[in-house]
Amino acid sequence: MQRTNKKIKLRYGENPNQESYLEIFSSKSIFDYQISGKKISYNNIIDIDSGLKCLSEFSEPTCIIIKHTNPCGVASSKNITQAFKKSYISDSKSAFGGIVLMNRNINVNLARILIKNFFEVIVAPNFDLKAIDILKEKKRLILLKLSVSKDLIIENRSTIFGNLYQKRDLSKINKNFIRLISERKASKKEIDDLIFSIKVAKHLKSNAVVLSKNKQTIGLGHGQTNRVDALKFALKNMKNNFNFRKFVCASDGFFPFTDSINLLKRNGCATLAQPAGSINDNKVLSFALKNNISLYYIKNRLFKH
Repeated sequence: MQRTNKKIKLRYGENPNQESYLEIFSSKSIFDYQISGKKISYNNIIDIDSGLKCLSEFSEPTCIIIKHTNPCGVASSKNITQAFKKSYISDSKSAFGGIVLMNRNINVNLARILIKNFFEVIVAPNFDLKAIDILKEKKRLILLKLSVSKDLIIENRSTIFGNLYQKRDLSKINKNFIRLISERKASKKEIDDLIFSIKVAKHLKSNAVVLSKNKQTIGLGHGQTNRVDALKFALKNMKNNFNFRKFVCASDGFFPFTDSINLLKRNGCATLAQPAGSINDNKVLSFALKNNISLYYIKNRLFKH
């Protein structure tokens, strides 16, 4: 089948003074999946793309709320309504005006909860007809009937030097993705939370730090120019919204010094996952051993620029 491209003009780009268009290479575009709401924007498309890629990591009922391409709240639970509630309270302030993505259908009860809040876009595999009627009360709210796709193999980005291409990181994040290197073994529940955190960290802008408990993000640090500031931001977020101890932490890159792991210990974290590769790996391990911290190495670094 011959590959053809089609250009669809958008209202504007990242800002109103920038012209933009979407180039597609298939018979359908994102607009074909829209069932309600205002015209989809350039920024909406980028945020939805980021959210769907993160959502593709999860099989159980999961909700992700995206702001400016970064998750601000992620949660998995026994049902999608509970997952949404947990993701929302992870950082309700940042969730305002966000993009909500779910991997389960939206029913009437969930629609009644969603309509009480201000969101830009809601994405789900399907909506009950009565749920659509409820959500359509907000005329500008974009509703998209979309399932997670894992078809994308190659990613590309344009630069002033030319177009960059890379193979998408499709590594399966599970128990085989982590390896215990300290003495204290984490509990099954902590391992589940650790794997959950790593899946989220993979989709945050670097430097990325994810604090979670009960498969719910409780503190996120991302886009900082050093890792200790990313951690401090995540801890500040956690303290603003929760009063948890014994949470877990995942980092997309190694902690190069013991200052971060010491900060985690002081705040009640006893389980940590990071990649190896620092010249100070032995110092970090030594600190973990002395302080009875479960330290796991992850298989690959998870930078996102």
